[in-house]
Amino acid sequence: MHRLRFTQDADETLDRLSKGPKADPVKLKKVNKALARLQADPRYPGLHSHQYENFPGYSAEKVWDSYVENHNPSAWRIYWMYGPDEKDEAGEPISVITVLVIGPHL
Repeated sequence: MHRLRFTQDADETLDRLSKGPKADPVKLKKVNKALARLQADPRYPGLHSHQYENFPGYSAEKVWDSYVENHNPSAWRIYWMYGPDEKDEAGEPISVITVLVIGPHL
């Protein structure tokens, strides 16, 4: 199991989907389901996770792309990377996934 960390951009997308004039409970449910699968197993077959080439602002990092949905022209994705890992109270390592962006396919 991984710990999910969210960038400000990803956090703002989740907030926008959950409240306000652009709230979208259907999309939020799909995003939360994909995030739960990502947290449990980034290689879950339904996520179709694959390395993304030349992600803007993270050219030196390995950024991954996972499906939220794939059945329409504006299909959503989760863009993420491993780390940086953390340690728990006992000093044991905790695997972290940093969610960079949640939104339409780039």
